Amino acid sequence: MRVQDFVAHMFLKYLVIPKTPKILPDRVHIACLGDSITFGAGVRGKTELTWEYALNQLLGDGYQVINYGISGRTLQDEGDYPYRRDKFYPISLRCGAECYLIMLGTNDAKPYNWNRERYARALDALVREYAGLPQHPLVILMTPPQCYDDPRLGKVGFDIDRETIDREIVPIIRETGAALGLPVIDLHAVTQDHADWFEDGVHPNETGNREIARFLAGELRRVLPQRQK
Repeated sequence: MRVQDFVAHMFLKYLVIPKTPKILPDRVHIACLGDSITFGAGVRGKTELTWEYALNQLLGDGYQVINYGISGRTLQDEGDYPYRRDKFYPISLRCGAECYLIMLGTNDAKPYNWNRERYARALDALVREYAGLPQHPLVILMTPPQCYDDPRLGKVGFDIDRETIDREIVPIIRETGAALGLPVIDLHAVTQDHADWFEDGVHPNETGNREIARFLAGELRRVLPQRQK
């Protein structure tokens, strides 16, 4: 086993697969699909410190923000830990959410996972799948946050290639949103020059989660009111 594979394995073992969230009635449901950044690895998975929890507090009791993030997951089925092979993928399709926030790509940026054409096809297919659900949900794409050097390593950790995110993944997400006429929330731009928002250069800390939630709340208020029940 490669050293990086062992580190990833232990990281995923430490951050156990989260329990399936309970869907609350009489809410506007916002389902968040993603990896460890969505799960809340930078705050050790403490629910009350994640950006989803803070976002729910900002939006109010009429909403339920559902965390379907799983650490280490890739958008591409050919990646080392594909999101579509985990339990939250079918669960999220059945949850009946009125809005889906999709942010997958950071782990696809690992050199042994990355393929530009394959990633673009996978993103287009996944977005169309959720947009085509019977309830006709609003699908919103989110670019991954910036990646910074981990001070302990002197480089970006977890085998993530920062240039792949900057030059490949972020443009593909923006282009896909434009081509399909869907909103794109640009966390990559918002987190620029904010290395202090990250625990290890990749995962938002308590401050980072809070600031991301604050930004998302402002963006979502522009598109969600007309979808209230």
